Amino acid sequence: MKRSKTDTTSRLKRYRDLREDVEADLSQHMSSKLKITHPNRPALYDFRCAIFYQGQMLQFQLSDVFSGGRYAMVFFCGYDFTEQSRNDLMQIEKHYHEFVKLGAIPIVMTHDRVEIHSVYATPNATTSSLSFLPSFIMASDTPDRLVSQTFKSATDKSEMQRSVIIMDSNFNILFTQRVLGNSAFPMEYLLNGLPQ
Repeated sequence: MKRSKTDTTSRLKRYRDLREDVEADLSQHMSSKLKITHPNRPALYDFRCAIFYQGQMLQFQLSDVFSGGRYAMVFFCGYDFTEQSRNDLMQIEKHYHEFVKLGAIPIVMTHDRVEIHSVYATPNATTSSLSFLPSFIMASDTPDRLVSQTFKSATDKSEMQRSVIIMDSNFNILFTQRVLGNSAFPMEYLLNGLPQ
């Protein structure tokens, strides 16, 4: 019995798709960067990463924020040292204390290494550094970019998609929004939407 070319192509495509799924699963299991926080919520993760916070480079786990807040507010932003990044970070800093007062802890996530965050977020470290020391956590999603991919804040080419996600302490996603082009993050909407 002779197989048609279409049948063979279809079987090869199914094999490739299955292989990619298995490789993705293995990659996820092998990575110590992310862990499943609840077995019945497979898409939500309590990620671990390096951060720059209050002048220090530290190791961090998302669940750490719930000792001081009711919500984690993760802003996925573009690379440091860009005009868009500077505008985003100034906007987040401007509203930081309002968010914290409502129990939401802002975290900025980029694909930059934590050492780059350190230089960028230390005033006068370079002529292009920020003019303020951020109050918020600056998190590093490198080298595998699993956090932004997990939360669908990366394109197919693993480029950061500017967005904001709000989660509660059970890692339920309460809000998610992509921010297109060079539009500003919807700060007033976020502030008004947080439960009191």
